[in-house]
Amino acid sequence: MSVRVQHSLREGNTLADFFANLVFHFAGIYEFNQFQEVPSAGRRIINLDKPSSPQLRIRQTSLTT
Repeated sequence: MSVRVQHSLREGNTLADFFANLVFHFAGIYEFNQFQEVPSAGRRIINLDKPSSPQLRIRQTSLTT
């Protein structure tokens, strides 16, 4: 058997991260049967992912001289 393990950053699976945080913060069971039932933030992630556009994490750093 050949196995490959690859780390995926949070940005690589934004929707899964969104749903994991939803369940973690509001402890309970969620079931969505229609697109309209998904919270607006989740729908936004889905719509952004349709054209396979990358989700980039931008971190600002301050330059010290």
